[in-house]
Amino acid sequence: MPLRRRIRRRFVIPAAVIVLALLMAFNWSALINLKLPADSRPAEVTFPVITPASEDEFEALATSLPADGVKYDHVDRFREAGIRTYEGPATCLQCHSELTYHTAAGDTVTTDLMDNLTGSAHYRFFTTEHPNVYGFNGELADDFPMGKLNRPCPKPGSFAMTAWAELVVTAEGDTLSEGCGQCHIGGQYQAPLGEIMPLYQTQASEEDAIDCLICHATAYDMNRKQVVRDDNGRMRWDQDRSLRAALSVTTPTAEACLRCHQHNFGGDIYVDEAGPEYMQSMTNLGQQRPRVSHPGSKRGTPYSPTWDVHAAAGITCIECHATQGHLMAKGTHTTTMMANDLPQVEVSCLQCHDDPPHDDSSEHGQALNSHLARIACQTCHIPSLHEDNVTRRDFGNTVFEEEPGIHIYDDSVKESAPGKGIAYVWWNGDGTFLGNPIGDNPNGAGLYSFYDAEHRWPEFADFDYEGWYEEVMRPIARAGRPSKLYAMKRFNGRQHIDLQNMGPFGGMFVPYNLPTYYRTGQPQTAARVEMEKSMMGMMYGLLFKYYMMDKFMSYMAIDGWNTDSFVDVHAGRQIEPRWLPTDAMLEISHAIRLDGALDCADCHGPQSVLDWQQLGYTPEEIADLNQAR
Repeated sequence: MPLRRRIRRRFVIPAAVIVLALLMAFNWSALINLKLPADSRPAEVTFPVITPASEDEFEALATSLPADGVKYDHVDRFREAGIRTYEGPATCLQCHSELTYHTAAGDTVTTDLMDNLTGSAHYRFFTTEHPNVYGFNGELADDFPMGKLNRPCPKPGSFAMTAWAELVVTAEGDTLSEGCGQCHIGGQYQAPLGEIMPLYQTQASEEDAIDCLICHATAYDMNRKQVVRDDNGRMRWDQDRSLRAALSVTTPTAEACLRCHQHNFGGDIYVDEAGPEYMQSMTNLGQQRPRVSHPGSKRGTPYSPTWDVHAAAGITCIECHATQGHLMAKGTHTTTMMANDLPQVEVSCLQCHDDPPHDDSSEHGQALNSHLARIACQTCHIPSLHEDNVTRRDFGNTVFEEEPGIHIYDDSVKESAPGKGIAYVWWNGDGTFLGNPIGDNPNGAGLYSFYDAEHRWPEFADFDYEGWYEEVMRPIARAGRPSKLYAMKRFNGRQHIDLQNMGPFGGMFVPYNLPTYYRTGQPQTAARVEMEKSMMGMMYGLLFKYYMMDKFMSYMAIDGWNTDSFVDVHAGRQIEPRWLPTDAMLEISHAIRLDGALDCADCHGPQSVLDWQQLGYTPEEIADLNQAR
């Protein structure tokens, strides 16, 4: 080794250690938070102190828990330990400072519970591993923080970093709760922004504000999940920290998961009469400051007894979505839900069902089983979407809702039928940065393309999408896993775009200020008002540019993040509502049904729900397929 290199290594390594030690001495995480705007930093949150229950009150609460056959073992634990009030995570950690889980490989791991929890997608709102998400530049979007923390949310088109907890005052004087924080397990005044920075350690004030019970308590009262303004003037989402809720702690049930995931928060205003407990977010909106109800289901696939055979059978979410402590598997296939704690762990129908799943003793069963190599189970077993499913959402145009008296986005198209709201695509489990399923016709004919730029933007009228697809995307599709035919929910949204930060596949969304949007119905004004938020100024600053935004934009095939556009966007200039050039396709895997499932005639024949030509078949092959009954 040359002498100069040895000397450089000898001094660089100790210097790095010294710098790291200094950062730790000065509390690196606190320094990160100091870089955030003052209104976006974590702080001590004082939750209302609930007077300890007397012995009689304790026993009355214990006997009032839902009689659903669940054994509430925390009643005995609290009784014996003398716990008569619940004080958040501090109460839980008295017994649960560590947790033990088994990995997919069968290894047993014991770890610090809080480290496991604060490292999860449910807390961080992002993950860094995305082994199946590709940018339009052809690069794998891996080793990059991505999730709801830094991607737009359709509620309406907002960012978690700005629209965390808002109070919306209607023209009639009613006050409503709104914001991204309602489906987050933290209880801070802002999203956990520090977590996105390297070496960040979750602060004690952030840990103390975590809402353990929203997942673990069967008797959690969703009416308490509403925005409050504290004495310091800052707003946050309240929690149910009652002793009754704490006594009802169990392993998370499906009903508990669905407080957020089959939710009113982003759509799905449907309540199943056969199981209203699955829709607690709709039946308990909050009493003083109700949460805003959002019509227009994001996926149109309710998980409830009427709509899903698994819900009707009482199957819980974590029976399919394997966990490692608080880390949860979402499966290896995704187009839109980028955050995935365990991206290598599969979630599949065949984990429970026989392979092959149909009765092989009958000719019909044999025919169905023969399709499994090319067709995914849910393609036939999700025969329709809920009627409130939204296909086209126009954020740039609003309509007024008499109840509750606010302006909302215009869901201009709602389709639920197969071949309309449900699209059928070849998919290998990979997805683009904007939610397009990557795949190819297994015949390899080269006729299939998932990207057609139907809503081509005038600035890119001459862009060669076909040439780009052949050069960039088809090789990725063919190099991946074998493609199958999947049913997917079609969606496109029209939202304001920063016209100085855009490319041929889309551009940076300009978020809307929720109180302004709902009160005035003026999206352009709401976009301008939201730019006043301190975090928008930081997002357009140099720190965000070099740490995150240049990379973010590269995945959209845009050359760098233009911070200079901030002045125009802040003034409401150079922004315009646009549809995404090509529809997103959202993965769907719930609302599984036996009755009404698609059968041979639904696909093979003149009224086929499939567009065989779009799927890459020649006229001769289509004629054969239509006769194959």
